[in-house]
Amino acid sequence: MIQISMSRFAHALMMRVYCQAIGLAAFTGSPKARAWLAMRKGNLDRLQQATNALAKDEDWLWFHCASVGEFEQAQPVMKAMRDQDKTLRFLLTFYSSSGWDFFAKKQPSWWEPSDCVAAMPLDAPADVRKCLAALTRPDASKPSVRLFALAKYDVWPELIAQLKPHAPLVLFAGHVIAGRWPFRLGGSFHRNAWRNLKKVLVQSESSVVELERWGIEAIALGDPRFDRVVEAEKNVRTSSDQSLKEWVGNRMCLVVGSAWEAESRIAQAAWTKGKACIVVPHEWDSSWAEGQRDEWVKRGAKAIVWSEFRRTGVEGSTAIPEADVILLDAMGHLMDAYGAGHLALVGGGFGKGVHNTLEPAAHGLAIWTGPKVERFAEVRALVDCAALQSMKAEDDCAKSIRVAWGDPERIQEMGSAARKYAEENAGAGARISSQLFELIER
Repeated sequence: MIQISMSRFAHALMMRVYCQAIGLAAFTGSPKARAWLAMRKGNLDRLQQATNALAKDEDWLWFHCASVGEFEQAQPVMKAMRDQDKTLRFLLTFYSSSGWDFFAKKQPSWWEPSDCVAAMPLDAPADVRKCLAALTRPDASKPSVRLFALAKYDVWPELIAQLKPHAPLVLFAGHVIAGRWPFRLGGSFHRNAWRNLKKVLVQSESSVVELERWGIEAIALGDPRFDRVVEAEKNVRTSSDQSLKEWVGNRMCLVVGSAWEAESRIAQAAWTKGKACIVVPHEWDSSWAEGQRDEWVKRGAKAIVWSEFRRTGVEGSTAIPEADVILLDAMGHLMDAYGAGHLALVGGGFGKGVHNTLEPAAHGLAIWTGPKVERFAEVRALVDCAALQSMKAEDDCAKSIRVAWGDPERIQEMGSAARKYAEENAGAGARISSQLFELIER
């Protein structure tokens, strides 16, 4: 008991230091730190007003997502629950500003005005108490929370401890890797928070086995992201706007998704005359397109910038200008690009970690990445089914893609394997929602 109290005190102290560090970073001009603080302004008032507006027989189904990726996992679950019961009320919280901004720009169709989106409180005792007080009606003695569901692994010990007496706590779409925090020496305080969860629903049997080593029971139900990408692929395929496909025509097309500098260099080295390429950067500024266009010109390719011709009023099915390369400097078009492609080079693998490989898989593209893929079970599975190649060096990756250009049959086989893998693993959203309904109907 003394050890737990000391660990809780140390955790609270770390949270305070962390908050002070964010404040200092914001003061010195960090955009991310300023955004983190901005999303928390008026947060308690927002929660209190939304809670007071609930009907007498309504309580929140609280879903927490650290950022955009976790929200992609939560959406199929929340949609499945809303489809089954229109009277449910969702409270959605984000920890990072990127998730907050993503939601603000693109709210899902099933979201209702009576639902509420807010920021996750700092995981310190006083902050959590204030948050739960804001979620408590004036005439009630406990928070109006019917269920608390965490996506993937964003388990906060202080919030878990204070909320446990009032609502069932669940983690879904969990992904546990041996040796990663908190499943290693020194992580006992955080592991105890996992033990306080009513249910732990994970993506794969490997996570079940790892959790069993630490005395935590879990059920493998899959990854809801498959539901999202399969649905998104269908939307792209049936969309009235097929302008990117029409631009590609009969050419083979490489889509460089969430590209960093390494992937851009590889695409330029791999390109051959008569092929098409669509480059969708992970981040960009006003100088990105000009710099990229110059590099493509050196390779003998004509590159056009999406924002330049779209700004002139070219919309919908209007033909895109003839070119070898599109530099797609706009948000929200990556899935459309994958829908027009045959090969995909997914960014991040030559940096901190590869980005989403399920999106091109759902579209049936042959996939290449860099070597930083060890955290992603889906990448290992795509390698095993011969749908993806993970390359150690940029030169080797460019050479592999150049060879693939000349082997359409191999590209088709890789793409078919990728699509099959995505489709066979869909359905986790409904399975997870069934587990959650069991808890709220008791």
